Amino acid sequence: MYKNYFYLFRCIQQLEPIIRGKQIVEVYTQEKDKLFIHIPLFGKPNFHLIVSTNLQHPYISIKDEHHKAKKNTINFFSEFFPSTVESLQIAFGDRVVQIFLNNGKITIVFKGGQSNIFFTDSKNIVHSFKKNSLQEKKKHEDEIAKLNFTNSLVSLYEFIGGINDEQSIKKMPFIGKDITVEAESRHGNFKKNLFDILNEINRGNIVVYFDEDPGKSKFHPKTFITAKIPEDHTEFHSYFDALNKYFALSHTQSRVKNVRKEIEKFLAKEIKTLPHRLNNLKVRVDSGSKETIYHHYGDLLLANIKMLHKGIKEIELNDYISGEQVKIILDEKLSPHQNIDRYYDKSRAEKIEYQKSRELLNFNQKEYERLMKIRNKFESTEEQDKLLVIKKELKMKPQLLQGEEKKDRFSFRHFLLESKYHIFVGKDSKNNDMLTTKFAKQNDFWFHARSVSGSHVVLRVENTKEAVPKNILQKTASVAAFYSKAKTSKLVPVTYTLKKYVIKNQRHEPGEVTVTKENVLLVKPEIPKDCEMVTE
Repeated sequence: MYKNYFYLFRCIQQLEPIIRGKQIVEVYTQEKDKLFIHIPLFGKPNFHLIVSTNLQHPYISIKDEHHKAKKNTINFFSEFFPSTVESLQIAFGDRVVQIFLNNGKITIVFKGGQSNIFFTDSKNIVHSFKKNSLQEKKKHEDEIAKLNFTNSLVSLYEFIGGINDEQSIKKMPFIGKDITVEAESRHGNFKKNLFDILNEINRGNIVVYFDEDPGKSKFHPKTFITAKIPEDHTEFHSYFDALNKYFALSHTQSRVKNVRKEIEKFLAKEIKTLPHRLNNLKVRVDSGSKETIYHHYGDLLLANIKMLHKGIKEIELNDYISGEQVKIILDEKLSPHQNIDRYYDKSRAEKIEYQKSRELLNFNQKEYERLMKIRNKFESTEEQDKLLVIKKELKMKPQLLQGEEKKDRFSFRHFLLESKYHIFVGKDSKNNDMLTTKFAKQNDFWFHARSVSGSHVVLRVENTKEAVPKNILQKTASVAAFYSKAKTSKLVPVTYTLKKYVIKNQRHEPGEVTVTKENVLLVKPEIPKDCEMVTE
């Protein structure tokens, strides 16, 4: 309800005694849709008036201690300041505020998407905070000229009091739905109730709290009978203190909502995939281990090695334990000894794999139970601190880190060669590591100038069945040479290989790798003419 016209009126009444007679020394912006007006006060040299023209959150606020950012700030109306504040007034029935100065006036217009701040100088030339066409400025001047400004509620009360038709009063846009509903909810005459409410807005204490039912922060007079004010509320006489509390509470609740959504999504994904994983593991474990069978097949093949020869796909042998015929599948490309070793290897692998499946089944069962307990706890938790503890229990990555990783991952230099082949070039050691270890695919080509520092370069291979032409490899090598310490040489040797032959481990410094299989091209360091940089 802080947006209500009458609360804006109260804002002006509380603000005028603070800044009247004081000097505005600077007006600037450092956030989108927000203007900072520096008005030094006695004992508060960094006092600022803050005006937000944001579509969702329009407001006028104050800050006793604010320091201008060193970067990304833009000054407005600089040629007119310093200037002395003479008075503050608000439009009669409209959310337009004017700060009258000794050399002009500042007009603050709260009008949805058309909200803006204007400075009208002594020559009646209008300058705007947000960009406006001449036609829009002229429209603004015409609309402002039709308004009457005041800093007293008496005339407004007299105007409302002169209207006898209750429905006409309700239709006045500056009255607002919240006030109308509250007036109708009280016993007695609607107009008397209305004036009581306006006095409560103008002079009464303000309560700020979070309403669980709609899930929103609330801001209204303490006396509202239509509101169920919880015990956990804060009460203020200062409009500005109440407003600051309202935004702090809204911000906190917004963060809580985002954390809840993040945890909810994570739990849903994990709990959805676990039952399928558990079922597969259970089927695997229940089917038993074939370790003994494979080992027995190896023994049978070894006992009958004279019957084996390369090229046969299967053989039937008499099982000396069961006395029955056993059919054993063979690999026709392997020799007798290799087929025998194959079954012994399968026996050992089966033992390891089966044991691992049992361990995984046990681990996933416990993990499922753990997640279900956390979900139950999560569903009954609203406090931010407790939600962050749950997030930690789940070992979830902070969203900021995920965003940073994504940003790093796609921040390489990008070239398009012959309008078909994509080349990616690292920018520094950390970026090189990201390109090679996180971005490059196993069958992409990897390039680096030999024996000198330089960028890692990756040639993306979209179709592994299609051979990359030699000239494409040479041109990519030229790019790698260009982005190296040897770029001034006439010819540079460049290592190239498939990414799967490039190894990075903990012993390596940032940007360092080991290449297990390489080829070398001797090329001129350059960006080929048919190699175009991609900027988006």
